[in-house]
Amino acid sequence: MKKVLIGLAVVIVIVAGGVYFFLSNINGLVQTAVEDAGTRVTGVPVTLADVDIDITGGRGALGGLNVANPAGFETDYAFNLGAISVDIDLNSIGSNPVVIKEIVVTDPSVIYELTTSGSSNIQTIQQNVEAFNSAGGGSGGGSGGGGSSGGEEQKVVIDNLYIRGAQVSVSASVLGGQKKETQIPEIHMTDIGKDSGGANASAIAALVIDRLLDGALGSVTSLNLENLQNEAQEAVEGAASEAGKAVEGAADAVKGLFDNN
Repeated sequence: MKKVLIGLAVVIVIVAGGVYFFLSNINGLVQTAVEDAGTRVTGVPVTLADVDIDITGGRGALGGLNVANPAGFETDYAFNLGAISVDIDLNSIGSNPVVIKEIVVTDPSVIYELTTSGSSNIQTIQQNVEAFNSAGGGSGGGSGGGGSSGGEEQKVVIDNLYIRGAQVSVSASVLGGQKKETQIPEIHMTDIGKDSGGANASAIAALVIDRLLDGALGSVTSLNLENLQNEAQEAVEGAASEAGKAVEGAADAVKGLFDNN
């Protein structure tokens, strides 16, 4: 009996140690999961600066989630998701799927960079997301969502997800240095992963990023970049014409000096 009690005590200590390790490292685990899933989905580096998860209170806060540009683009980033708050259903902790009652993304910033060839960083990333989905990465199955202690893939259901106050800045050489900005209407998504018994991290990232990119592209379309490009081109041609006239005037003046002599 003494040996049994000693063995039981050892098991309890191991379990308690495992729980302590998990809780003490939860922020790092979340950061790694977000960065790994985001990078796989978008095809560009994704970094997360700050994570503060309170398991006992069912609350969480993330900050500085940055999605870099694809190769060939020069702006600081494609988008930065600003502040993210998370409200977890405490009754679902330890189960699969975990239920998140609400996620709110506040004041994300999108930089839409348009090249002279007509390609853009946002469309390039969206194509990467679509390729990821086509390959089955966004189906909710497979690896990439993080495993539970039993090896089963951990999944999540999100009741409500809000993206509020998103702003798009347009960077394009055709604008002649002008800065164009517009707002993305609030995005509200519900019951993410609910019908499939939960979704993995990669599937959720693909869905959310795709919706945000759609919103950014829709807002940029409202700026009527084609007209802006035409206006910029006309301005350049007008400046060139005026410069040409000035050169001709200078040449006539010089010629006049020689004629007078």
